[in-house]
Amino acid sequence: MRWKILLWLSVFILALLLRLLQLAARPMHTDETVNAYLVGQLLAGEGYHYDPQDRHGPALYVAALPLVRLAGEKTFAALHERTLRLVPVLMGALAVFLFLPLARAVGWSAWTAALLWAVAPLPLYYSRYFIHETGFIAATLVVMAGGLRAALATGVRAVVWTVFAGIGAGLMLAFKETAVLNFAALGLATLVVARPTWRWVQHGLLGAGVAVVVALGFYTWGFTEWQGPVDFVRSFARFAARAGGEGHEKPWWYFLLLLGGGKSGALFLVLAVWGGWLAWRAGDWRGRFVVVYAAVIFVIHSTIPYKTPWLALNFWLPLALLAGWTCAVLHAQRRFIASAFIAAVLLVTLARDVQARVFREPAGDRNPYAYAHTAADVIRLQQRVEAVAEKNPAGRALRIAVVMDDAWPLPWYLRQFSQVGFWRAADDPGSAEVYVTSSDCPEHLHARLQGYTPEFFGLRPNELLLLWTKTENLPQKGTSSTAEK
Repeated sequence: MRWKILLWLSVFILALLLRLLQLAARPMHTDETVNAYLVGQLLAGEGYHYDPQDRHGPALYVAALPLVRLAGEKTFAALHERTLRLVPVLMGALAVFLFLPLARAVGWSAWTAALLWAVAPLPLYYSRYFIHETGFIAATLVVMAGGLRAALATGVRAVVWTVFAGIGAGLMLAFKETAVLNFAALGLATLVVARPTWRWVQHGLLGAGVAVVVALGFYTWGFTEWQGPVDFVRSFARFAARAGGEGHEKPWWYFLLLLGGGKSGALFLVLAVWGGWLAWRAGDWRGRFVVVYAAVIFVIHSTIPYKTPWLALNFWLPLALLAGWTCAVLHAQRRFIASAFIAAVLLVTLARDVQARVFREPAGDRNPYAYAHTAADVIRLQQRVEAVAEKNPAGRALRIAVVMDDAWPLPWYLRQFSQVGFWRAADDPGSAEVYVTSSDCPEHLHARLQGYTPEFFGLRPNELLLLWTKTENLPQKGTSSTAEK
């Protein structure tokens, strides 16, 4: 028993260390900065109000508040990338232990999946993103582990595991409204592989009741804001419309290319498909459950035109379990040489992909995980504004006008300047010491920008912005002021 505990602890430590490396090196993605801004509002005492238009659930912010307060960061301006990203880091590392109860249900394939979760580039990359996805997948693990253990248990233990699964389902909803897609896949997988009984119906109702109470606790912000559940219901119309793409349309095979790319992707997919075939042929309902769930959730997300790379985590999880099934079968059949060879090749290729995608070029244009990512040039823009502020009597209180229809992530990078204003491109911001505009500066600003000199900075791939400063504030000759190529 001790060696098993040490094994899981070793995987946890490995997962944690990999997620902590160079945590603040990558620029903040727009989605991260929006989430950071909402945390800042909570720190300012503004309270939480669920937005059904373009936000997800409150669970991420609930998890972030204790950490940022513990770090002594009491305002939006004081927040730091490392502190915010520590939230998904801890979720991702602690999720290793959620594979332990799953291992009791599906065998040692869960251990292999836990190891893959710790070191594979996709979960590792997004476990360092201050977005909802890692917490959502961890909650999915709670549902799967609790549901499978409840199906195998009797009496009080079955009830306990059902409640455990219900808590996970409530957390899934509290992280993302799109949990209903996963619930549909889980429910269909259950119906395909098992004959419903009255006992299962009872446990299902209990779990659903627990999930509702947990979700209500979050969306009402501790049962104090009852508009939240109403807006939650309203959000489904918004997300149904967004499923059409809204600029994020991808072909159905997008996720196959994403998961099968890199040095390790093809081998991972082969092991998952092989494991699915072995699990189905074995006739064990638990293995077949994972197969059906993987297939259904993949079809759902592949059919929906709207696609972003972090959504692949939804079916990466059951695919990792199936890849682990292959390894478990080979080990059980004492094919140690084949197992060792596959493990060695997989770990070497995974290490190369992690180095390339997670650490070497985390925001690079060629990195498929760095989707619509903030360019590193934005950090240089921040430094440039700071240099202007040092020469200005107002210091960080100098007036900065950002005139762009989509200014994110600039509110994050200019958060330590107290007099920053944001306007739509058609608006007149008035006078300012510094202006920031899109590369096609609005014509109505030209008169105000007399005596200002523009400098180009990269914002996102194929997207530039202009920083306008008074000519006397230009860098001395010999310093760089052009956007990085």
